[in-house]
Amino acid sequence: MLMIIVVAASLLMLAGAYSLFASLYWSRSGNYPKNWKKLFFYSLLAGLLLGLASWLGMFWMLLPYPNIAGEGWFAGFPYMAVYIDASGYHYHFNFTQASVIANAAFWFLLPMASLHVYGRYWHRQQKKPT
Repeated sequence: MLMIIVVAASLLMLAGAYSLFASLYWSRSGNYPKNWKKLFFYSLLAGLLLGLASWLGMFWMLLPYPNIAGEGWFAGFPYMAVYIDASGYHYHFNFTQASVIANAAFWFLLPMASLHVYGRYWHRQQKKPT
């Protein structure tokens, strides 16, 4: 189940990154919806706030993970960065710093992924014959 979450989050990050680059391209070509600049600004602002919140609040995003030794928690979503066991010990991994950065990038790009869906819909509506 954890692998499915990581793969889905990675695909959403790719969609958000594609939308960010496509938005910058559309702003040069002038081929974008009328309210695109406002939506782009608000999605960047929401992404900055979400990315900062995920960076600073990683330990408030605890996911329960039961194992043989008892209840444990993973900190960070969707990329698990730290494991906390039942007695409260923190286990850092080799990829902890990369996971924290990936979480911030995911939450920054998530609003751009929704903007990507809107942009694709708008372009399909423009191509339909009337």
